[in-house]
Amino acid sequence: MLLAVPLLAGADTTLRFCAAGSPKTFDTTATDSGIDHISHLPIFGTLVETKRGTDQLIPALATSWNLSPDGLAYTFELRRGVAWHTVEGFKPTRAFNADDVMFTFGRLLSRDSAFAKAMPNVSPYVVSFGWEKLVRKVEKLGEHQVRITLAERDASFLSTLTQTFSSMQSAELGAQLLKAGTPQRIAQLPVGTGPFQLKSFRKDAVIRYSAHPGWWRKAEVVRADQLVFAITPDATVRAQRLKRNECDIAAPVGPIELAQLQKDPAIKLATAPGLNVGILAYNTRKAALAKPEVRRALDMAIDKAAILRTVYGHAGTAASTIIPAASWAHDATLKATPHDPAEARERLHKAGVLPLNLTLWAMPVVRFYNPNGQLMAQMIQADWAKVGVTVRIVTFEWGEYLRRIDAGEHDVAMSGWNGDPEPTGTFAQLACGSASGTFWCNPAYDQLLAQARQAGTRDERKALYAKAQKIVLEQLPWTPMAYGRVAVPTRATVKGFVLDMDGSTYFDGALPR
Repeated sequence: MLLAVPLLAGADTTLRFCAAGSPKTFDTTATDSGIDHISHLPIFGTLVETKRGTDQLIPALATSWNLSPDGLAYTFELRRGVAWHTVEGFKPTRAFNADDVMFTFGRLLSRDSAFAKAMPNVSPYVVSFGWEKLVRKVEKLGEHQVRITLAERDASFLSTLTQTFSSMQSAELGAQLLKAGTPQRIAQLPVGTGPFQLKSFRKDAVIRYSAHPGWWRKAEVVRADQLVFAITPDATVRAQRLKRNECDIAAPVGPIELAQLQKDPAIKLATAPGLNVGILAYNTRKAALAKPEVRRALDMAIDKAAILRTVYGHAGTAASTIIPAASWAHDATLKATPHDPAEARERLHKAGVLPLNLTLWAMPVVRFYNPNGQLMAQMIQADWAKVGVTVRIVTFEWGEYLRRIDAGEHDVAMSGWNGDPEPTGTFAQLACGSASGTFWCNPAYDQLLAQARQAGTRDERKALYAKAQKIVLEQLPWTPMAYGRVAVPTRATVKGFVLDMDGSTYFDGALPR
């Protein structure tokens, strides 16, 4: 078997992960795919991190920071002596410094820089968080000091710096690629400061990483010598490989597989609160779906309780808003629309859209927030047929699925979001111009988000976020379906593996024996 790696006394330790898919890119700035992110986490580092299993912000590549009295300027002291990876085709000549921060933010924010012109992509997160307007300037104050000045106060800014898209990248590598006329190679030649460096990648087969010998945390955090991702898209096969000891940790599996794995004493579960939500995204560019009353009727026609029982089993809870119940910002006073097919049909009739033909896009991958896209699609198809809506189920490979949704080819698409302790990212998915699959824009909603970012206390933000959640439930650009239970199966022998609150999977600190 591919991952049947013997672990002999004195041999290097190899941590084996059965991954759900192949990354489409190793460029952290260019993607919002969870499969991409999980492959980036071993490689890259960020200025700020969250302490594993908590929402506490801790220093990382920045050792400290301070905020100006007006709440607009963050000054970061950078960690010294942080080594970049050495990979085939690139050998760094210096440690991480302010030039790398400038290069990273230049790529993210400036469309006029040489590298941005050579690689003309805009991070979907930069769009969702409004960074092109929010971040007014980034300045190098010294070799190990930078200042980021915002156009307005934003209480979530530090939290967003923990996310993969803001990972630090090597200015030296960027310059080398520009000089060679091959800037696009940054998507296949990832150079970071993280615990592991990329060794080799075969699409749809395997990713191999080796421990970064110069990792700045190696004295305090143990890790395996080798990390191997076996690309295993089928959840049932992932569960079987875990049982056969062909992998140590597996990407999420469905409720049926999870229930079977829990019966095996050689398997254990790593769990987290579950800051996620599974949704249906309505493409409001389509004439019928542009009407809120049509979206509300479609929402009302879905038997969500049946879907929860059948698709999620014990691995999910009913969603009442777009914000997970585990989040401090969740408004428990808001309730989902009750299931009422007769009322749904009447509303669709009054809206003048019947008969209605729709495509429903089914997720091809297993996620905490949606463990079985095909089954969910079939159940929604049957529910909507009862109210006069004919549905054709569509699916694609995950990367193609996301690309086509971003292009607006769908009518209704399944999606979801793994949120963060600071819920700005989830809310931002529905802001004007975001890549939420809806193309919905509500200035009142955006104004509430802007006010929340500038609010001084969490209580103030929570009150504003409650109003934003209410608008979404009234307008329903998304139908919230469920909050998934976050549970990652591992071999019982695995030590030190801790999920983040949002379910992010990190491999430093974990050992197979």
